[in-house]
Order: sequence, then C-alpha cells, then structure tokens
Amino acid sequence: MTATQDRLLLVFVHGFRGTDTTFKDFPERLKAIATSTDVHTIVYPRYKTSGDFNVAVRNLQVWLQDQVKQQQAMMASSGQTGNVLIVLLGHSMGGIVSAEVILRQHGQDLLGSKARIIGLLAYDTPFYSLNHRFVSGTALSHMDKLNNHVSRFFSSNTSSTSTTTSSRSVSSTTKQITWTGAAAASSTKKSSSSSSGWGLLAGVVGVAAVGAAAYLAKDVITSKVTDAMDHVEFVSTLMDFEACWERMRRLSELDDILFRCFYIQLENHESLATDPKTFIALPPPETAHYFIPIPSRAEGEVEAHMSIFNAKKNDHYYTLGLDTMSLISEMLARHQRRT
Repeated sequence: MTATQDRLLLVFVHGFRGTDTTFKDFPERLKAIATSTDVHTIVYPRYKTSGDFNVAVRNLQVWLQDQVKQQQAMMASSGQTGNVLIVLLGHSMGGIVSAEVILRQHGQDLLGSKARIIGLLAYDTPFYSLNHRFVSGTALSHMDKLNNHVSRFFSSNTSSTSTTTSSRSVSSTTKQITWTGAAAASSTKKSSSSSSGWGLLAGVVGVAAVGAAAYLAKDVITSKVTDAMDHVEFVSTLMDFEACWERMRRLSELDDILFRCFYIQLENHESLATDPKTFIALPPPETAHYFIPIPSRAEGEVEAHMSIFNAKKNDHYYTLGLDTMSLISEMLARHQRRT
C-alpha cells in the first residue's frame, strides 16, 4: 500500500422501515470483488423513519462527517495520506435521503478538503414517486387488509382511548399531510372521526400517500393513528411531485457525481398492458439513461422490492453486484481524471 493511496468508503443506507440487515451480504460481496485494495464498507445504522424527513437527512450528514473523521484517523495512524472517497448506496427511500445529503452539502466542503462523495447508486428508489399502477392495485389491496385489522383495533380500544386524558386526540393532533405541486388540485378531503381509523389516514394523505403507506409494516397496524401519521410524514416527500422532479434535475446536473438507479421490473401479464410492472414511477425520457432495470420473477412489486439483495430470490443478484462494482470503478476513474 502506497502512502498516498486513497481509501474507498462504501456507505449503505437502507430505506423506510429498513434495518441494518437490509443489504444482507451485498456489502461484503462488493468488497470481495473490488479491484481497489483499500475498500471499506459501512452500513448506516437503523434510523428513525418517522417524523420530519429533513431530520433523517441531517442525521445522515452528521454521521457521515463522523465516519470520515474516523477513517482519516485510521489512515493517519498507518501513515496513509490519501483522500477518503465516498460512494453512497441507498435502497428505496435511502436513495432519496442520500441524494438530499449530496445536494445540500455539494460545494460546501463539509467533509473537509480530503474527503469527497464521488457517486450515488440507488436501488429501487422512487425518485419520481411510486408507480401509480402499483399504488392503485397492489398497495390498495394491502390497505384493505390493513383496514380490517385497524377497524378491529380501534373498536376494541374506543373506551380506553376516550377516557385516557393523556392520549392524543386524533382530530386535534393529526398532522396534515397535503398534496403539493402538480398533485395539489386532486387532494382529498379528510375525515374527523376517530373511529374511522385507517380511513382517516387514507383520506388525509390522498392516493399517493396510500402507496407510501404500503411501506408501513405489520407492527404499525396497532399503532395510534397519530403515530402512523408520523411515519407517513417521513415518506410524504413522495407526494411532492414537483420536488421529486426538481431533486432529479439538480442531481443530474452534478458533473462530479456519477448517479445511477437500479430498479426492479416484472412482467405484466395483463392482456391490455404494455408497460412492465415496477415499484417506482418510471423516469421521463430525458433522465431514463440514469435508470437500469432488473428483471424479476417475484409475485409482486413489494416482494421484488424487498428481495433485491436476496441471492435466493433475485436471479440477477450476482449481475447486480458486478454492475455495481463496474459503476464504482467508473466513479474512481472519473475522480482521478479530475485531480
């Protein structure tokens, strides 16, 4: 190892309701096939995917700065004087959080003069929100099932909820998640009845948020509506279509950041369908070259989305690893040409 060798730091950021094990052994696989001799992989610890989305972005920023300092200290102790070159790899909403970190600190040198983010690779990240066909089909079928559970939960807890003064009132404390941008004209009216439970949630956030609410895992079913709304607040960024497009526009204009998004693609067996089934909304023609499809034989969009890093369920898992490392190598080459 030369004293001036750079260190490649691969940072994995999971999505909504994800965990430290979301990526399974994918980080170690990338490290094993990497051509660079100094590669470190770090999985961002499980974080709170509820409340203000901006808090999640700031927390990742601060954590990333701390990681850079630790890596630089390790390098200094061994006499290594190179730079820390960072690649962010985000699954689902983790890709959007990572993109926001890049955009907010770009040009500000917040990581110091010897550390650089050189690329972002996203995996099934809904940069243009969720596929509307998935929202109206798969997601709504899940919501019907959830509604049955929630209705029973609220009916069985009506008395305790009404008599406990410390409990938060749904009608008074539920956050208002509203459509913005192009979706504002089609926002739906809310219900003020606490007994409507999940219906209130769906009514407040509208159709796109119902798709976002499909992220809610089974353990949220028994949460209070206000707690569920906190989770929807985190993914409410998917409802602001203008912001989604603006984020992609800004990201595509960064000439020192290589960006790509892999996304799952299922065969559509509907007789009149022409487009493949996807979890994410497909990009417009002008940014389509940033998106790379991954064929999947999963039963549905959610299963394909959640099993993208499962070698037993994703037939293209190993190809995904090779393609990922090829893009990372391109990032390194681009950086070297600039310095």
